[in-house]
Amino acid sequence: MTRARFTDPELQALYDCLAPAESAAPASTAEAIAAREGLDLADDLAAVRRRTARTTASRQRTDGGGRRREDRRSLESHAFTLLSREAAHLRPAALRDRARAWATVGLWPAEMEAWIRAVGVDGAAIARDCRTAGIALSAMNVLLDGMRVKHRLRGGEPAFAVFARATSSGRCLSE
Repeated sequence: MTRARFTDPELQALYDCLAPAESAAPASTAEAIAAREGLDLADDLAAVRRRTARTTASRQRTDGGGRRREDRRSLESHAFTLLSREAAHLRPAALRDRARAWATVGLWPAEMEAWIRAVGVDGAAIARDCRTAGIALSAMNVLLDGMRVKHRLRGGEPAFAVFARATSSGRCLSE
């Protein structure tokens, strides 16, 4: 491909600066882009890979047919049992709805129990959003601006906003 030539030197300088390099092949991975741009994103990319691997693994555990459906049903009954202990005041229909929501998050039974204790019986969406944002269960008791992470989340602050607040103050909420 031929490069455009302009008579105006300022316009030519702008074009040369903004036009893609002729010899550079398109980058195929995030690492290649980061290396080309001179960025050190190793920690961030590793965190994204871990989060993606966990999400993929949890989807494989809960989606699909046959055996996985049975696993999901048993996970739902486990969630129902946990919720009935934690929220004895709720009616069975409400407990079933919440148990279904917790079963779709894709947590192992022990993880589910810990998340329910941390974010409450209505916190399935919070747990899902925290996992997507990369907020670990162990970070629920971290203080951010005088308030614990779990209280911020229960109060309605989005998981990504909590994560951004932690990052801006130099705190790590993942792992």
